[in-house]
Amino acid sequence: MPGDDGRGAGDMRALRWILVVLLALVTLGLAALTLGSFASLNPNAPLWLRSMGSVELLLSAQVGAAGLPAFTRAIALTLLTSVLAGLVAFLKPRA
Repeated sequence: MPGDDGRGAGDMRALRWILVVLLALVTLGLAALTLGSFASLNPNAPLWLRSMGSVELLLSAQVGAAGLPAFTRAIALTLLTSVLAGLVAFLKPRA
């Protein structure tokens, strides 16, 4: 019968690993944007961090969240990044 050789489980495991890697990359990108968002609140922050805050503001404008205060956007990004990091840990295939 098809699927009796155990190959289907290996395919699902590979698919879950691909999903985990993609979600981890998205999480790292959001973490950088979150750091930049908090850095943009401080005028003494390094220029490269404030530049990340500018990128975050541009992306927020595309999503329609540019009208929110900067601190609210930073907190929302923190929560979103935390949820995605938890999802990556939850979806990671186990032995």
